[in-house]
Amino acid sequence: MKFIFVFILCVLTLNAQALEKIRIGVLAYGTVNWELKIMQLNKIAIKNGIDLKILKLASKNAVSIALQARAVDVIVSDYIWVSRQRASGANYTFYPYSKATGGVYVNSSLKAKTLLDLESLSLGIAGGPVSKTWLITRAYTKFKYNKNFSDMVNKTFASPPILYKKVLDKSLDASINFWHFNAKLQAKGLKKLISVNQMLKEMGVKNDTVLLGWVFSTDFANKNKNLINNFLQSSYESKKLLNSSDAQWNKIRKNMKAKNDKVFYSLIKGYREGIPKQFTNKEIIAAKKTFDILYKEGGSKLTGKSKVLQDGTFWEFTPNIVW
Repeated sequence: MKFIFVFILCVLTLNAQALEKIRIGVLAYGTVNWELKIMQLNKIAIKNGIDLKILKLASKNAVSIALQARAVDVIVSDYIWVSRQRASGANYTFYPYSKATGGVYVNSSLKAKTLLDLESLSLGIAGGPVSKTWLITRAYTKFKYNKNFSDMVNKTFASPPILYKKVLDKSLDASINFWHFNAKLQAKGLKKLISVNQMLKEMGVKNDTVLLGWVFSTDFANKNKNLINNFLQSSYESKKLLNSSDAQWNKIRKNMKAKNDKVFYSLIKGYREGIPKQFTNKEIIAAKKTFDILYKEGGSKLTGKSKVLQDGTFWEFTPNIVW
């Protein structure tokens, strides 16, 4: 009996030693936590040889600082930030996490059909003056109508939760917010006037742009290629579960803070629509075109020294997933 106990203990010890640790920095309230929770609950990371450590942080700045300070190995950010960092000598790289994008949402009482109908009305904007959705909306309005959208509307910059409440109580006529707040607004009866993808397609970006991705140091990834690729594989296996199984969503419903079924299913729909099921040269071309649009509209305040999308911005990996 003693021999069997020692044998089992040795096996467990060897299995624990076989796991490689990876530290993920996330916003404490961010939707990234949903996927990571599924990864943990279904032991997907462990199956792929990963000891997943999650550090929850209070703000987007705190998340990026944690990566730069090497307190974490991986975060979620956008490829514009990665290109900006690379142009300044930092060696970060990006792999797609979500193609969920924002848009302009309006109160259902408004009879607005185009952005022109928002003239002289109030618009709330999340993410500050260099919000990607805000810049794309401005670029689109110039392209489509030869109008300066910034001068047309009465702007309010605020945090996503505050804007969400102000649109609901009709303190604001319209808003540009993060995708999950938009999903909640739709569940409350607000309507989407136009999406980022619609605007980009009209401006010549044929394929969907994946703005958000897993971001990590190229040096770290090159030294730990199996670890980083196994983590990305785990991410996509978790996405596949969330894409195909409603039961998986029930496991994390409390984490989603969905107050009713309508909000719950709207969030599921929004997440699933944002899953990037491929990342080929076509998507990279779309990313470059989107970068050019954003640089032209936002300039160095957005992209820093990066006037074009920097070489090495995207990490090369193809997950073993059949959708």
